[in-house]
Amino acid sequence: MISRVVAQMLLAFTVLRIVPVDAANLEWKIGIPTAPEALAAPLLSLMSTPISLPASNDRFLPPKKTDLSSYGVVTDAQSVFVADTESGAALFAKNADDVRAIGSITKLMTAIVFLDTKPDLDSWVKIVDDDYVGGAIVHLNFNDGIRLRDVLGASIVGSDNTATKALSRLSGMSYEDFILAMNAKAKELEMTSSTFTEVTGIDSGNVSTARDLMLLLREAERSDELVTFMTSDQISVRHVSGAAFTVQSTDALFDSLLDQKPYMITGGKTGYIPEAGYCFITTVDHDGDEVFVAVLGARSKLDRFNDAKALAVWAFNTFTWPKL
Repeated sequence: MISRVVAQMLLAFTVLRIVPVDAANLEWKIGIPTAPEALAAPLLSLMSTPISLPASNDRFLPPKKTDLSSYGVVTDAQSVFVADTESGAALFAKNADDVRAIGSITKLMTAIVFLDTKPDLDSWVKIVDDDYVGGAIVHLNFNDGIRLRDVLGASIVGSDNTATKALSRLSGMSYEDFILAMNAKAKELEMTSSTFTEVTGIDSGNVSTARDLMLLLREAERSDELVTFMTSDQISVRHVSGAAFTVQSTDALFDSLLDQKPYMITGGKTGYIPEAGYCFITTVDHDGDEVFVAVLGARSKLDRFNDAKALAVWAFNTFTWPKL
């Protein structure tokens, strides 16, 4: 009798504060004889793999699938992941945990680590010869003063490799320490399957998963500066010399229905190297509801955008979000 009371107290003070669990199931787990029928359908087995629950102020109800006849979108991409950004609930997944090269999506991690150094984005800086990295358009002049904010913008909007490498130099850290900081940030964000070996994404050693990249984009969206750049179809930059350039976004969805009401693009980044294929991550809002979409290893530049657009529209047509 005493042991039964103890079990009920443990249940009240520890378990029910997290999730309702069948009391008989708890008693059985700690060795108290229990009628077999009481164990018929416990809501949660205490011996199962532990689950991670969000803090109480971060709890959101996941969307409910209301079109039961729809099973997703046919895609040739190697990895795909669609999730509700509020609850984290997966809505569609294809090889979402496969570790793959991610190309220039790496630049989001570089930007996050750079901004963690609290730089003065209004300061004047120069791109120098040692910043040069091939494999992409160089949007900025060398040895010509420019606002640090514009260097960051060229990196995110235009996916400029040279501007991105300049950010690591201008952070004040050595290149090696900057890479260490990128991997430390990945660990902090619980991107458990992600590794970074350089800052631009040109190296196939920069790897992640479609699921991990939701954590990366979520962190990037904490920065007002990065949100501004990720949601701009182009930016204008001007050097001290007077030279001015328009940097076009590599995100082609700004010319699509996803950038028209009731939809709104709220973040994203492209990536490509041969080892990665064509990659794209984005978040899309629809009347206050938001989904994350990752398409990795698509066959072509156009395919990654068509897939992302189809997946976002499918998610909003197939699921209904609770209105609290």
